[in-house]
Amino acid sequence: MKKALILMLLITALIGTNCKKKSDDSTTPVAPTASALAKVGTVWTSVTGSLSVVQATGGDVIVRCVQQGDTVSVAGSMTTAGFYDYFYSNGDKTKPFPLVTFSDVVGTTHTFSLGTAQVVRTVTSVSTTDDFYVPALGMYLKVFVVKEDVPALTVNGKLTKTKTIYWTLNHKYGVVYARAILTDGTDLEFPLTASNAGAK
Repeated sequence: MKKALILMLLITALIGTNCKKKSDDSTTPVAPTASALAKVGTVWTSVTGSLSVVQATGGDVIVRCVQQGDTVSVAGSMTTAGFYDYFYSNGDKTKPFPLVTFSDVVGTTHTFSLGTAQVVRTVTSVSTTDDFYVPALGMYLKVFVVKEDVPALTVNGKLTKTKTIYWTLNHKYGVVYARAILTDGTDLEFPLTASNAGAK
């Protein structure tokens, strides 16, 4: 189950109003200009595995996730407006789910309906200065912190034990830290260990 949790974290990691907003699975990216991260060869690694962009067409990307010998490819969208994934929509590009949009403010929520259940992502913090230190990059960054509340879900035929995920994201470097709380209270951290994200 821990293996499935880590793979879920890797998959959803990559794949963006001055007022609070609520979005659902009818959301479409409002600014399709590609992020600089959306290029083949962009790589992130953590203590648990790696992510790499293996295909990029504009802001649409295919990301290869490698974890403990398992490899999975997943579609996402990385634009100058924000990061979106198609994990919960099973790859349906008409239903992008924002991980973050870069005009989000504290309290912004994005939701995705799964039958009667909902996945809810809430922006809990937005930096106004470079205040989050990333040892792997050797620098402080402005970041968004997004709390993801996960309902009971079946992943690969098993009920996931993930209850909450906290994402720490930067517009230029992507996901720089993640933390997951399991239903049994276990607290797991996934710090970035290396990346060429943001390189010109």
